Amino acid sequence: MMNRNHPVLVSIAVLFLAALTAGWAPARPNLLFILVDDWGWRDVGYRGSTFYETPEIDQLAEEWARFDHCYTASPMCSPTRISILTGRGPERHGVTQWLAGSERAFTREGEAARVFCPKPQSSGIAAGEVTLGEALAEAGYATAFYGKWHLGSFKATGGPANHGFGEQVAVIEANRCAMFHPFRGVDYFPGSGAGDHYGDLLTDAAIEFVSARREAPFYLHLCYFSMHAPIASKPGMRAKFAKKAAGLPGLEADRTLQDHSHKPQKLRQDDAEYAGQLATLDRNIGRLVQALKEARKLDDTIIFLTGDNGGRSCFFQGHPTSNQPLRAGKTFLFEGGLRTPLLVHWPGNSKPGSTCDVPVTSVDFFPTILEMLGLPARPGQHLDGVSFASLFRGEELARDTFYWHFPHYQAEGSYPSSAIRKGRYKLIHDYHHDDGILFDLEADPEEQRDLSAARPELAAELKRELLGRLEETGAYIPMPRSE
Repeated sequence: MMNRNHPVLVSIAVLFLAALTAGWAPARPNLLFILVDDWGWRDVGYRGSTFYETPEIDQLAEEWARFDHCYTASPMCSPTRISILTGRGPERHGVTQWLAGSERAFTREGEAARVFCPKPQSSGIAAGEVTLGEALAEAGYATAFYGKWHLGSFKATGGPANHGFGEQVAVIEANRCAMFHPFRGVDYFPGSGAGDHYGDLLTDAAIEFVSARREAPFYLHLCYFSMHAPIASKPGMRAKFAKKAAGLPGLEADRTLQDHSHKPQKLRQDDAEYAGQLATLDRNIGRLVQALKEARKLDDTIIFLTGDNGGRSCFFQGHPTSNQPLRAGKTFLFEGGLRTPLLVHWPGNSKPGSTCDVPVTSVDFFPTILEMLGLPARPGQHLDGVSFASLFRGEELARDTFYWHFPHYQAEGSYPSSAIRKGRYKLIHDYHHDDGILFDLEADPEEQRDLSAARPELAAELKRELLGRLEETGAYIPMPRSE
């Protein structure tokens, strides 16, 4: 047997040496990008939640690199999703609200809207954008998009297939979905039936994709519909957390209405329906990572796990979360609307259990991933993003200014606003109230002490820089309504 196989072994060795001398290099790593909808910064045990249970994600926080100051590009889904794929901020790509958007002006009862806020300037991701999917497809990746799209109608944008993704499964065009079959009437999974769960089936499909044998490395952009409304838990999970909620101490009030909001915000995490849905999401993420381990691909796969905006903390549509101690939630430019979890697995580079407090944001993912994969940067495309791969090497990030633009009234309670963070200071300019509120985030991360009256020069300086940025990018500025 040894003599008969010897020529084969010699041939293999010769071919291997020939490949080395010809400049052969190992294949680039795979990329799995997991995006959770409306995922609050404190919706995980590792960030201090004691009511929710996320053991799988908490374990990943011990094994991967953790970023505790991850900002989203917008406090709402569509703008951030486009920013992730393009490396451009909403004020530049023009999608500043959910699509297709609304001009309706939500205010407090008896209060008139003071500025006009139209629908987003763009109807979806532009055809001329070079997405992360297109960049990796050009580099030889097998690309796929699974789950929620919401970057513009298929008719207007062509969907994932028109933006660099060779395969697509269960793509939710906008927000027409529900957790359980029949998924609001759309046949996302042919053959599914009563009781089937969208997140379970989506994870099954993702496991099949990442486990498949293929020559090229893969890039899967996996977008869960959780934790978006309508919130719906599996019955067993709902019962478990209802019992847990019943054991919590009483509250004088479970909500509060603050200035610069027209809806009250939830003060505590105690919603059983929300907790049950989150527990199912946690289990599915654990299943997916376990599948990579079993396929012996985890050590060859870079993974990002993050959200598109902060958790929805108002009582609009029911079953809210709470982002306390961060202020407010989805649609607000306060920290609760802009902060979300971020965990990164970069084999050979991410230090297990490490925590980074350097602020990063959604527009940074595009250039960061290119650097991680050894691909050339595209500075003409990801104009607003900065690679933070250097943070894994213990280096500093040469960027201290961030911008946000959300010029819309929203049912969740927010007024049209723009914001700038420079170093430790953050200014939110509210167009409805025509004022600026200034916070020192290092001394006051809960944003309870407005410093604009005590530091008028700083507030004026930050406002000038913010408005200059908006003018430079051609952003729409809300105009006063005519009497």
